[in-house]
Amino acid sequence: MSLKFNPPPVLVLMMGSTLWGTTWIWLKAIDGMGIGPLLLAALAYGIQFVMLLPWVLPHVRTRWQAGSAPMAWYGLLALALLSGISGTGFTIAMIFGDVVRAMLLFFLIPAWGVIMGRIFLHEPLTPIRIVAVILALGGAVAILGPDVNWDAHSGEGSGHWLALFSFSLPDWAALIAGLTLAGANVLFRHMQGEPMLVKLSIMQIGAVLFALGALVFFPEPVAAITLGGVVHSLLYGATLLLGAMLATQYAVERLPAGRSSILMTLELLVGSLTAIWIGHESPSLLVWLGGAMILSAALLEATSQQKSLAS
Repeated sequence: MSLKFNPPPVLVLMMGSTLWGTTWIWLKAIDGMGIGPLLLAALAYGIQFVMLLPWVLPHVRTRWQAGSAPMAWYGLLALALLSGISGTGFTIAMIFGDVVRAMLLFFLIPAWGVIMGRIFLHEPLTPIRIVAVILALGGAVAILGPDVNWDAHSGEGSGHWLALFSFSLPDWAALIAGLTLAGANVLFRHMQGEPMLVKLSIMQIGAVLFALGALVFFPEPVAAITLGGVVHSLLYGATLLLGAMLATQYAVERLPAGRSSILMTLELLVGSLTAIWIGHESPSLLVWLGGAMILSAALLEATSQQKSLAS
C-alpha cells in the first residue's frame, strides 16, 4: 500500500506513544463491562487483522505469483508468537494491575533490547549500554521493593529466591510482555525485506491465536459477557489500538533507533500521569525512584544508539 501523504514521523510517533499511554483507560472500562482480558485481546486484535486483510492479501498473492523470494515464514512465526504473548500480557497487566507499576515494569524494554540485540544481532555491548541495563533492572527492583517478603530469609517462606518479591499476576504479565515485545522488535527490524503491513498482520493474528489458546486453559466467565463489552472491545481494537500500532511502526521504520527510543518514553510518562490524574493512583517514593531509573536507562540506551550511528 503506497501512502501519498507522508506525515512527519516524529509527530506520528509522539501521537502513537500518547495513544499507548492512554490504552489502560478503555481497557479497564471494558473489563467493567464483563469482558475478560483474553477475550478482549482476541476481539481487539482480531478486528485489526480483518481490517488489514484487503491490503495484505493482494501483496502476498502477487509475491507468490511473481515467483519472488519466499517469505521468511520461520521469522514470521516467531514474530507471531512473541507478539501474541506481548499483546495478551500487556492487556492483562493494564486491566488487573496498578497502571503506574505495570507501565514501569513493562518499560524494561531498553534492558531486554540491549541483551537481545547483543545475543541475536551481535550489537556492541558498550559501557553506556551496560549502565543502562543495570539502571533498568535496578529500577525494577526498586518498584518491587516494598513487597519484599523477608520471611524467605528465615525459612518461613518458600525458601526460593523468587520469594523475596511478591510477583503478582499483573507484575509477571508486564515483565513478560515487555520482554517478548523487545524480542518482537528485534525480529521486526531484522526482517527488513517484509512489508510493514504484512508483519503487522502477523503480529495481530499471533495475538488472536495466543489469546484464544489461553482461553482454552483459563476460561473466563461467559455469563458476565455483555453486548456493550463486545462492541467496545471491537471499537477499541479498530481505533485506539490500531492507531497506536500503525503510528509506532510507521515512525520506527523512518526514524533512527536512538531518536525513536527517546520519543517512545512519552508512552511511559502519559500512562503514569493519566493514572495519577484520572485513576487517582498514588505511587510510592520507591516507585518514583524506580521509574526515574528506568527512564534514565531508556535515554542512555537511545544516546548509545545515536553515538553508534554517528561513529
